[in-house]
Amino acid sequence: MADGAAPLSAASRRDRLSALSDDLLHQIITQYLPVTEAARTAALARRWRHLWSSTPLVLRDAALPEPARDALVPRVLAKHAGHFRTVALHDLRLASLDRELPGWPRLVAAKHTQELHLANRCQANDILPLVPADILRCGSLEELVLGSWAFPVDLSRGAGVSLPNLRQLTLAMAAIEDRDLEHLITACTALEILKLAGTTAKRIHLCSPSLRCALVMLSRDENLAVVDAPLLERLVLFLPATPAVVKIDHAANLRVLGHLNTRRLHRLQIRDTVIELNTMASTSTAIPSVRILAVTVNFVILREVKMLASFLRCFPNIDTLHIESALHDPSVTANEHSAELHASFWQEASPVECLRSRVKKMVIHEFREDQNEFEFLKFVAMNSQELQSLHVVLQEENTSSTGKVNDTREKLQSLRFQTGVSAVLLVLPKEDSISIMQKATDLTFDDPFRF
Repeated sequence: MADGAAPLSAASRRDRLSALSDDLLHQIITQYLPVTEAARTAALARRWRHLWSSTPLVLRDAALPEPARDALVPRVLAKHAGHFRTVALHDLRLASLDRELPGWPRLVAAKHTQELHLANRCQANDILPLVPADILRCGSLEELVLGSWAFPVDLSRGAGVSLPNLRQLTLAMAAIEDRDLEHLITACTALEILKLAGTTAKRIHLCSPSLRCALVMLSRDENLAVVDAPLLERLVLFLPATPAVVKIDHAANLRVLGHLNTRRLHRLQIRDTVIELNTMASTSTAIPSVRILAVTVNFVILREVKMLASFLRCFPNIDTLHIESALHDPSVTANEHSAELHASFWQEASPVECLRSRVKKMVIHEFREDQNEFEFLKFVAMNSQELQSLHVVLQEENTSSTGKVNDTREKLQSLRFQTGVSAVLLVLPKEDSISIMQKATDLTFDDPFRF
């Protein structure tokens, strides 16, 4: 004892931590301790011996030391006596796990796992392993993330899928046939959130009575059709630089949609009508439920500008509009029309109902400071009767000088809007794709496209 220090009383020496309830100690073990440290709590005192084995396991391989990871994962899975709450293996060495713990998929299912992440460590040309059948019949699962797996062919004709409690499904780099993906989605009768990031399916059909949110990253030559999704509120798209078709049939509750893309390679089809440059507003081409819309457009290309107007006519009730100004490709834009023709188009364009009487908030993302962008904003200024806020966002990475930013701010302030609002210029860093995806599938965010 240090000189002058008071001796510890019996009360202060008492193990107050062990006096806590089992529920609180379970939370401490699962939320604040790495799995290896949590396992060691059994040696602390008799009071703690049953806690580790009775606490639902939370195992994340990212929290394990790299050199010992291959050995620790099967050991923890095999020795834990209680249920599994979360097993997240984002750096899965499948061969090692199969060797050290044969039958691990059956164990994961038998332990009533609720959240399961399995991402294989694969090279570009590797043959993807098949998803174990026990995983597809794990009835306790509420969230399933699969990365770099192949699905059995004729999935609907085999032992089938039984995931009655699954609320969230994520497939990344998955080899799966069109009909098998459709069967998988349909078979998950409680599914609310779906994320598809690179599959081999060429036609993705969303047909689900429970689905509320879908994030779809289309790959080369994929087509997406919302066939029948009555509860779908949010459809977030990442479109490729190759041909793609987005078709919306039945989605009566769709509130949030984007990013649509005006490129020639991309097509939007509403029910039986492909939206073209001359498509006029009608009940057959309108989706009146959408309130938040995001569109990507290259303002240098007049055809894309005209397509923007056609798209907007299909969504008469949007109150928040996000427009991302696409990067100008010199090889494409070299022979494009002059700013005068762009100005003439907007002066002669027939009314766009949502801009005139609905849109209250507008954000122009990745503003390029091009004259054609200003021509569009002039059209908005002259026609918008409900606009309450306009934010124009410059990317920090594309901002060359303070002087140019000030020039852009002055040009924006010179615009006179019917509602009296003024454009607000912001200089922000480009948002990373992971953050965008997280917001897209977080239903607590009313607007996943906001900066």
